[in-house]
Amino acid sequence: MHLALTLLPLLQATPQSRLVCQSSELHRAAPPSTHFASAEEINTDVGPMFLYNRSKLAQVLFVRALKRRMDAHQLGFTGKNTIYANATHPGGVSTDQQEQAVEAYGTMGKLGVKATRPFLVDPVKQGCKSALFAAVAEDIVNDSINGAYIVPDRKVTNPSDRAQDEALGESLWSLSLNILRSKLGELGYNV
Repeated sequence: MHLALTLLPLLQATPQSRLVCQSSELHRAAPPSTHFASAEEINTDVGPMFLYNRSKLAQVLFVRALKRRMDAHQLGFTGKNTIYANATHPGGVSTDQQEQAVEAYGTMGKLGVKATRPFLVDPVKQGCKSALFAAVAEDIVNDSINGAYIVPDRKVTNPSDRAQDEALGESLWSLSLNILRSKLGELGYNV
């Protein structure tokens, strides 16, 4: 969020600029206890997998909250300086991330990897396709794809119900700003 808002004036001044946040289908498995209500909540250890899932949910919520602010002409948006902000899912990419599950969960991780490995068939170099589509494809501008969730292969799809929860997105936005202010002091951008 901090980097995106810091770069926002430059993005707004650049015609057809893009902001791409890498999410994952695993955002759908974010823990039900996720409310983005406090720093204590997000600092509570819910395990590596749930932490990952929650962070991917946050990516989708962020682009959707940013899109709402664009539509409301907030943050310096005038309706003439749209940026295209989207969240993407890389697909079923076979990476060493699965080995991290073994490290984190031991035998249970091994079983989980064994169960999911057959679905992780895309080579690493294919994992960037949806992000590249969101970053450079003319279809994004031509079809006004903004605040969306994009999966392989260039498909806009609905994220989870929780990722579409505006109140949850606003909680994330507020909490993120509060944490940034507590760590950095006055922020160098208008929110």
